[in-house]
Amino acid sequence: MGLDRPPRAITIDDVADRAGVSAKTVSRVLNNEPNVRPSKRELVLKASRELGYRPNPAARSLASSKSFLIAHLHDNPVPEYVTALNTGIYNACRANGFFLLPEKVDLDAPDRMDRLQTFLMTSRADGVVLSPPVCDDMEILALLQATNTPYASISPARQPVQTPVIRQDDRQAAYEITQHLLDFGHTRIALIAGPAGHNASTKRYDGYCQALEDAGIGFDETLIVSGDYSLRSGLEAARLLIALDPRPTAIFATNDDMAVGAMTTVMASGLTIPKDISIAGFDDTRLASAVWPALTTIRQPLELMASKAAERLMSPDDAAPQESVFDFELIVRASTGPVPSK
Repeated sequence: MGLDRPPRAITIDDVADRAGVSAKTVSRVLNNEPNVRPSKRELVLKASRELGYRPNPAARSLASSKSFLIAHLHDNPVPEYVTALNTGIYNACRANGFFLLPEKVDLDAPDRMDRLQTFLMTSRADGVVLSPPVCDDMEILALLQATNTPYASISPARQPVQTPVIRQDDRQAAYEITQHLLDFGHTRIALIAGPAGHNASTKRYDGYCQALEDAGIGFDETLIVSGDYSLRSGLEAARLLIALDPRPTAIFATNDDMAVGAMTTVMASGLTIPKDISIAGFDDTRLASAVWPALTTIRQPLELMASKAAERLMSPDDAAPQESVFDFELIVRASTGPVPSK
């Protein structure tokens, strides 16, 4: 009794026959090339789905000189932030026949540039998404430009010429969440700021200061403590803030991890949230709705922003605006409330 032969692999010619187009047209559609009529593109995609056609990435790469890889260079201490960005890039890659290649860059490592150059040479990525703080590292930007590697930046401090930038208005978002606390009657509002060198940290600090200034509240540097976006730094910052006399009646932490750290310190000291101290965060990670009381925060569409960055690299369009600004949303939950009565 002979062995059963494996089923014949579906080829590009089979897709062309089913769609009623040439194999060249199928190739152009699957490679996401421009100038294919929408009607033909839909025929090819429909035929591919019906036949269960799966392109061979290696063969496709050799044929087109593309790697069909989009890399994500990151160095952020908040895993959920990085995961959200990776998810967004992955979704865009999957929809366009590309693959995601995340790479952590240790900005403090002495050999970081050598390692990054090796990564770019071996991966041959068709484009690179940069997230904070990597997107503001001038040496990395210079290397990408020198190697002619296309890149798109998420929330950078500056916008390089002819480079897609994806951002939200961090300054206005911080202004609105500070105004939310002001509307509750708080005038002694502390800030747990992010690390120096992060563009988002600067913008959120500026928004906080502007909201206080517009409300006629004088700047008090004792109410400003810096963290590094980690939960532990939020714990330590809150210890300093609640030891002040008088202590703040509200704390705005510029990311959710630091806000949750602050909440832990406040509750461990015997104070109640929001009766004694209101606390607000930024990002609306899953942690924000999982803690008790649930955290008031700013929701930024990280996955959508990352998807947009990847799409700009997979389908370059010189006529499209280089900057894309996404909306944010103030999410009010139970961690903020009226100023404590005396």
